[in-house]
Amino acid sequence: MRLEILTITKNKHMKTYSTYKIYFISLIFIYLLNSCGVKIKDFSVDNNLPSIYPDYTNIIIPPNIAPLNFYIKETAKKYHVEIHSLNGGRILIDQSSPKIEIPMRKWHRLLEENIGQDLYIDIFTKKDKWVKYASIKDSIVSERIENYLVYRLINGAYIFWKKMGIYQRNLENFDQTPIFENSSANEACVNCHSFCRNNPKKMSMHFRMTHAGTMILDGKNLKKINTNTKYTISACAYPSWHPNGELIAYSVNTIRQNFPADNYKTQDVFDKVSDIVIYNIKTNTLFTSPKISTKSRENLPTWSPDGRWMYFISAPEVKENEENLTRVKYDLLRIPFDTTTNTFGDIDTVLRSKETGLSITFPVVSPDGKYILFGMTDYGYFPVYHSISDIYILEIATRKYHKLECNSNSTDSYHSWSLTGRWFVFSSKRLDNTYSRSFFSYFDKDGKAHKPFILPQKDPLFYDTYLKNFNRPELVTGKVELNDREVRDLVLTEPIKVNFDSVASEKKLSVALVH
Repeated sequence: MRLEILTITKNKHMKTYSTYKIYFISLIFIYLLNSCGVKIKDFSVDNNLPSIYPDYTNIIIPPNIAPLNFYIKETAKKYHVEIHSLNGGRILIDQSSPKIEIPMRKWHRLLEENIGQDLYIDIFTKKDKWVKYASIKDSIVSERIENYLVYRLINGAYIFWKKMGIYQRNLENFDQTPIFENSSANEACVNCHSFCRNNPKKMSMHFRMTHAGTMILDGKNLKKINTNTKYTISACAYPSWHPNGELIAYSVNTIRQNFPADNYKTQDVFDKVSDIVIYNIKTNTLFTSPKISTKSRENLPTWSPDGRWMYFISAPEVKENEENLTRVKYDLLRIPFDTTTNTFGDIDTVLRSKETGLSITFPVVSPDGKYILFGMTDYGYFPVYHSISDIYILEIATRKYHKLECNSNSTDSYHSWSLTGRWFVFSSKRLDNTYSRSFFSYFDKDGKAHKPFILPQKDPLFYDTYLKNFNRPELVTGKVELNDREVRDLVLTEPIKVNFDSVASEKKLSVALVH
């Protein structure tokens, strides 16, 4: 606001001065009204909850999450919002637009001052007179969520699918920055980003199609490797870091795609063959065991937090002209691992598909080692294209499992833990049954997953017009200190050839390993 200094004489300009003074005071009043708002005192009451989008009602939130901006779906001429808790002042918003954008600093101050308390959102609307709806009540817990979320943004299948990238989002605000955009490197396919215990300094990521290879970030060391060897059926695919930060378990797969004549599936992904191998960062070698590289289809390895067990899924061997090529169901297995000798023990079956009636996929052990988050779908292991896809929890000690409360009637699939084990993020198509978005759920000490909320955006109507999938969300404790130019330069280099350690692989390799 620009203020003009007026030269005032005693008589001649008094009227002009008064006019400007009134005008100036009016502007100040309007500014304060719009920025701070005033409490509504005269109103009628509607005992129903207001309809808002996204749905941020009755949820549990961390104290460091970005403002939960929302759109009021109630038709009115004016809107008034009051956000408050036990301590501190109220956030007051008065405007004619139903699109509510909460001031960042005031939001964070209110949350920090009220950890462990309930958060209330009071919404008033006015057509002819003010109406107050029932208060929205959320809860602020003490457990923070990781500062960053890393995901792949990709279009729908076979619709400009070549345009993709790996991005990181600051969860405390709305800043999104690219780690790698494939438009800078001849549209190389980029996928399967993975981290060691939510550590942004230890990352693995694949490049396919053009400039193929695997990026390994290990502290300040960055390299691109070629994991194709004469002993393995493919380059490495689905990853899981061992908690010691020196080993990464990968699947090696012959992946195929299927285009079913089904009203509810546009395509499918399945493996003709698959095995599991281990990559040693320090020695730049791959090794395996005949126990995890058999004629069965071993896939999706994941480690226990103490590194003593490797969990994975497995399906029967494919035989010619058999339906189990695609319509197969996977079991959940585990095998003990000795880090001093890099050898495996005997396989233990954790959960069979014959028991569940469904196919098990994407197991991930909780940081305290008590639970396994996993998905189940009607068949196969690639649930993102299946309408029948939910997230389950299994208690390792009892082997009891159940479907989590956070599921929807749509596709709920890929999931990953926070380092504390009190949060997990997952992908869901529940908004429109078409695009995957990232949702967060609070996982309490009793093993209950609470009502999830979507990744907040500055524009609350963002998801109505943004036509890309948020793929493979991973929580990390800080920013990945790589820029897209640095990664592009790495992608364009020739990869370092990886050696296969036949001694570590117990010499007698399975026939399945060379298929």
